[in-house]
Formats: sequence, structure tokens, C-alpha cells
Amino acid sequence: MIQGDSVEYDLLKKWCETLPFFEEPKSVTSCEIGVREGLGSQVIMLGLKARIQDKPYEHIAIDPYNNIKYQHYDDTPEYTCDYTEDMKSQMIKDFASNRNFSFYHMTDIMFMNLFNNGKKIFDLVHFDGPHMTKDVVREAVWFADRSRKGTRFIFDDYKKYGMESIAKTLSYWDFKTFESGENKICLQRV
Repeated sequence: MIQGDSVEYDLLKKWCETLPFFEEPKSVTSCEIGVREGLGSQVIMLGLKARIQDKPYEHIAIDPYNNIKYQHYDDTPEYTCDYTEDMKSQMIKDFASNRNFSFYHMTDIMFMNLFNNGKKIFDLVHFDGPHMTKDVVREAVWFADRSRKGTRFIFDDYKKYGMESIAKTLSYWDFKTFESGENKICLQRV
């Protein structure tokens, strides 16, 4: 059974199952930054598959693992978490037979640099990787440039960083707060 270390998976599921499409898409793409054990990705994929049925679908999972030492939050020093090779190996095994799952073993910055000139449109992004305001802003802007009307951005642990600044930045692309819980918040492009 795939594990998770967050909360409000029920909200994540609901926001995936009710994802709006203002124009019927030819294909659907979701992304999770910060996969860890994989429960978030599993919830996203099951929720979206229930919503889109047989449309072509890809879920992109981005996580560097490797016990990287970095500053996790705006107000903490650098430290190392337990993102081990064993955790990565188990996650890969858990998703090995899922043809919709694409894993990128790299940092968010490496992914964005690698696909900077790409034309892929993202319908849903779960931001659960770096939790420093400057990092989340950088990710959100990059994905906002690759969004469409109806795209949803879900932020985990949003009270631990400058979500107000992030939401204000995203208003440039017409993202508005859709709903929030204690730990997760969903913004939707209107």
C-alpha cells in the first residue's frame, strides 16, 4: 500500500474529481512536485482518471530524493530529511505498471530548465516540494505560463510560506482561490 506523509487527501481527491474543462481537452497532464512515498500522486491520478475517463493522460512526478541538504522553510536553516534511495526505489516499484506515470528524478529547477521551451499544458499541479516562498513562486510562475483556463494549482503546507504573495503573483494569470483547508489550498485559473 502506498504511503503518504501529508493530510487532507480527501480535498486533493475532490479537487481532482471536479477539475473543470472550459474547452474539451485532447489530453490531460498533471504534475506533483515532491512525490516522497507517492500517495499524493496516486490520489491525483485516480481522481483525474475518474474525471477524464479514457482521454490520453500523463502524470509527471518530480523529486530528487538522495537526502539533499537544503533550506526547507523561510525561517529554518538548511537540514537533511529522510528522502532515501530506498524510498525512491519503493515508489518506482509501486508505480512501475502505471502507464500514465512519468517520474523525473531531479530537482524542480532541473525539470523547469530541461523543459523550458516545451509546449506542454498542465491541468493540475500539486506543489509539495520546496516550501520556501521564493521557490514556490518560481515554480508557480513557470507552471502558470503552461496553464489554461480551468487549471488548478494545489499548494501543500501553504501556511508555512508567503501564500498571499504567491496568490497575488498568480492573479496575473487569472488564478483565484477556489477552496482551502487547514493544510492545502486550491487556486483555479478562471
